[in-house]
Amino acid sequence: MSERQGVFLPKEKGMETEAVRDVAGYIDRVNLYSKRRRENGSLSVYRGEPEIYENPCRPNIFRRGVLNGNDFFEKNLFDAMRQNRLTGENRYLENAIDAQHGEFPSRLLDVSYNCLTALYFAVTPYYREKVTSKDNRDGMVYIFFLDEIFSPSAENTNSAYEAVINRTPEWYRKNALFERNYKFIDHAKINNRIIAQQGAFLLFPGQEPGNLPEYMYCGIRIAGEAKPQIRQQLKTLFGIHTGSIYPEMINLVEELNEKSKRLNTQPFSCENELDNALRHLEKELAFYLNYAAEQRGEKEGETAAFWDLILADIERRLDDWHRGLVEFLQNYQRDGENGMGAYIEKEKLIGQIHRYNQLLDRFARQFTQYTGRAVFCEEMQIQVKR
Repeated sequence: MSERQGVFLPKEKGMETEAVRDVAGYIDRVNLYSKRRRENGSLSVYRGEPEIYENPCRPNIFRRGVLNGNDFFEKNLFDAMRQNRLTGENRYLENAIDAQHGEFPSRLLDVSYNCLTALYFAVTPYYREKVTSKDNRDGMVYIFFLDEIFSPSAENTNSAYEAVINRTPEWYRKNALFERNYKFIDHAKINNRIIAQQGAFLLFPGQEPGNLPEYMYCGIRIAGEAKPQIRQQLKTLFGIHTGSIYPEMINLVEELNEKSKRLNTQPFSCENELDNALRHLEKELAFYLNYAAEQRGEKEGETAAFWDLILADIERRLDDWHRGLVEFLQNYQRDGENGMGAYIEKEKLIGQIHRYNQLLDRFARQFTQYTGRAVFCEEMQIQVKR
């Protein structure tokens, strides 16, 4: 996880604490970081990486540069895969899952429901590399906290993915605002690798990867010199190793019943995507407020420099949201009723802008109450004429 001008935000990223050195210590850390989120009803999934990257948790399509100047790379790739019978599926999302596990570029990020599977990937490099090749580097396990699931077979999930691939409809293509609408896609038990890893995916919809919002995840550092011991413990105690036998698919009824309570079934539309974006904003602001409340007692007597750095980070994020909404409104007003106006009613749009303004106002008041620092939210308010 990258450092921000000497300040780690949030504290629980795990970068300020000692790296774990065995499976028992790792499980204790997972419980410590997950306890509060579980109490709030969040679902946890995990991802392990064998070293600490400057830009962690990035799908491989953004590491290879294949999207540079080629908006339709993925569509062309999937069509070629179909032509060569490397995938037999008719929907692009299912093509993407085949591509992901066929080592083709993909905008899907692998995660797992099993924290020990993630630990395996944090202490073990890719199977084609020598198993000890990264034992001189610390690894990381990232815990993602999520509150809704998208089914890979549902219409709304596939519509959202095809909008990314086809760069349509117009309201979606024109607005960078929706590029931060990361979606957690449940696992489809369609191949042995997904079954073995208890895998699922995070969809990155943008043409640029961006950074996942701070509220969504935290990290646990794994000591490099402890990797051999942890690998041995995973194999001996849990049967987790490169040649693991794939688990049988049992107890699906209880699992699916529990997931159905979180399943997002809203149709893919401009109105619902805008609502989704503002819900992300609401959770992001709540995250910063909780952090400010927790740090209030610890930072008494500190110089103003600490809160200046935190405040600068918050205002950068708010500026991103403001610019995205302003761009959305400009496109809406320019295109008129025959353009984006056909996708969302004006009254509903005004209601969402009012909601945005209220979120900023409430956040500014509470943040000042906790820290004594003023957030410049007034200039980020948006006025819309009825």
